[in-house]
Amino acid sequence: MKLGPRLKTIASFVPRGTNLADIGTDHAYLPVNLLQQRVIAKAIGVDNHRGPYESALETVRAHGLTDMIEIRLGNGLVPIKKGEVETLVIAGMGGKNILEILQSNPPVMEDIRTLILQPQGAEEQVRVQLLLKEWKLKAECLVAEEGFIYYVFCFSRLEGYSLKDIESKIKKLATDLAEFCGFWEQVDLDKIKAGGIESAGADSINEESSILLKYIWKLGPLLLWRKDKLLLDIVEKTIEQQQRIIKSMTRTKRREIEQAAKGLQAEIHVLEGIKKWLLQ
Repeated sequence: MKLGPRLKTIASFVPRGTNLADIGTDHAYLPVNLLQQRVIAKAIGVDNHRGPYESALETVRAHGLTDMIEIRLGNGLVPIKKGEVETLVIAGMGGKNILEILQSNPPVMEDIRTLILQPQGAEEQVRVQLLLKEWKLKAECLVAEEGFIYYVFCFSRLEGYSLKDIESKIKKLATDLAEFCGFWEQVDLDKIKAGGIESAGADSINEESSILLKYIWKLGPLLLWRKDKLLLDIVEKTIEQQQRIIKSMTRTKRREIEQAAKGLQAEIHVLEGIKKWLLQ
């Protein structure tokens, strides 16, 4: 079975010989492909909607894999039993929903060694929350498919970047970016800690250093570190969104709206600096 770029990228992170659970399996294309390629030992596909569940059953039957792939109807990790799988894939769901699913069945999570996640929104929250829970970020990448750009994360219990490692990289990255962009203020390194992601820039939204740290966490420290080419598209779209918001704000003279517009202008200034840095 042939996979599109998004699922192919997800498949590339699956460890060989593992037992896999694919949450929100839809048509079960991913587990079928992984078994055809002899990457995994067995798989459980889970979906909480009758239509996709039945489609997944049909896909598995059509490929003669009913002995190797079990499709279950249910919500999140509820249909999974402790000890059944070591690798978990959750793709195509909102980031907050993914985090809720990961907390829904602690006994199952005790045995999970690899998490492969493709959130749609709240990507920075997924990254930060799992680092805070002592997962290691083994890899993160961007993949383009049908006009959209998706984040894919691979977390591991055993290998990858710890929260401390990421914070260390961000210190170097933030300093280099601030110097390149010519920001007047020195970057406040105390705000680099992951727990401060929500407050970065909140106390004084116009501070360039706070905004810079906010976007390093948001865009992805490892992606910025290697200057992932798809980041440029994300930065440009973010600038365009901010400009549209500012344009709509100019219709009012209320002081709080004017202040918010100034904050967005400051964000655009920082994003323009990041854009130039990515292009160098």
